[in-house]
Amino acid sequence: MSWSADSTTLENGTLRERVVERVHSSGARVAFCHKTGYLRTYACFATNFGSIDDRYRIGGGSEVVLPDGVAHFLEHKMFEGVNEDAFQEFSRLGASANAFTGFNGTSYLFSCTDRFYECLDHLVRFVQEPHFTAENVEKEKGIIGQEIRMYEDMPGWRVYFNLLEGMYQSHPVSKDIAGTEETISGITAPLLDRCWEAFYHPSNMILFAVGDQSEDEFFDHADRLLSEKDLGPAPDIEKITTAENLDVAKSRVEQSMQVGRSKLLFGWKDVHPGLNGPDLVRKELVTDLVLECVFGQSGALFEKLQEANLVDDSFGGGYMIYGDVGHSAIGGDVVDPEKVVEVIKSELPGVLSQGIAEEDIDRQRRAATGQLLKSFNSLENIAGSYCSSRFMGADPFEVVDLLSKIEPSEVVDRLQEHVQPERLVSSVITPA
Repeated sequence: MSWSADSTTLENGTLRERVVERVHSSGARVAFCHKTGYLRTYACFATNFGSIDDRYRIGGGSEVVLPDGVAHFLEHKMFEGVNEDAFQEFSRLGASANAFTGFNGTSYLFSCTDRFYECLDHLVRFVQEPHFTAENVEKEKGIIGQEIRMYEDMPGWRVYFNLLEGMYQSHPVSKDIAGTEETISGITAPLLDRCWEAFYHPSNMILFAVGDQSEDEFFDHADRLLSEKDLGPAPDIEKITTAENLDVAKSRVEQSMQVGRSKLLFGWKDVHPGLNGPDLVRKELVTDLVLECVFGQSGALFEKLQEANLVDDSFGGGYMIYGDVGHSAIGGDVVDPEKVVEVIKSELPGVLSQGIAEEDIDRQRRAATGQLLKSFNSLENIAGSYCSSRFMGADPFEVVDLLSKIEPSEVVDRLQEHVQPERLVSSVITPA
């Protein structure tokens, strides 16, 4: 056996979920969640390398600065093998495959109803066998350029990234995950090779599966599979973060597009360097309770906006947290974005002075608990939650218990800390 330590079990009685995880001698974290009675099995191979990882150094060496969009570009190129596209083999095996790049990581995944271990072999092997050439990299620039232009024409995408552009002065979270046509023009095959060697080492990756398979058989197979390729010792990577303060770049960003109704997003940013693990998860949960109590569709503020015919059922929001920064984003399709922001700003002083009633907090906590319990019926959600949580140093299955332990005073304090009228940023898409 090639496991470097005894197995660890993450178990939660409330969720009735159990995950066994081990660290392979290659450095990879390997984990399995058994779900009795499920016909489909879901697996992912994820790396802790996303769009915000734009600067790093290895072994105390010189700083490496990456062009915007390189993590997403690398994801695209990983599917191109020497002889064929990796999707073709998944299709022959009857599996549904995909990949995505986020701010914090990149995941390669598949789901299938049979031939699971053949699919798992293919997943791990193509991710560990990159094929970058000058020709195929240049060809990909045209393909990704089309994707970038497509997203530039999507109002929902633009209103969100315009909001981040207004919030952040220099942090890479404000930049489009795919980069721009200008930034990807500088990506080369040697650059992709260096990024793959740095961030696709098994020590920076998680192999996770969930379904009705044999636990022992999965770990035996994963052991043999990860032992096939010796990628050497783990590189000593230091990710270099970009300092950000609470001052916003712009309080308002507006863009005209072909839309029937205006789109509005507003919110606030947070800066919390050094926060990690359960503390990050708890902050996200507390802030989501604040936003739902104040701006949710069961609250007085939404009712006032709806009675004035300013918003509809598309209005809502949430809180996103990415390591050293985080932000809220609230809004939807609106008739008059200026009037909505005006009402919000006029109502906030009263909300801040009154605080949030304990019964409202308890009601929203119950609703959030129900949504979380429901979400863990999804194999895809379990895999996504597991990988993102482990990369943050948290336990994905303690989220319901953390939510139950939040005190009402924490929610009220968080309201005062986060919802500051003078730091509000708004993003508007208006009909062209």
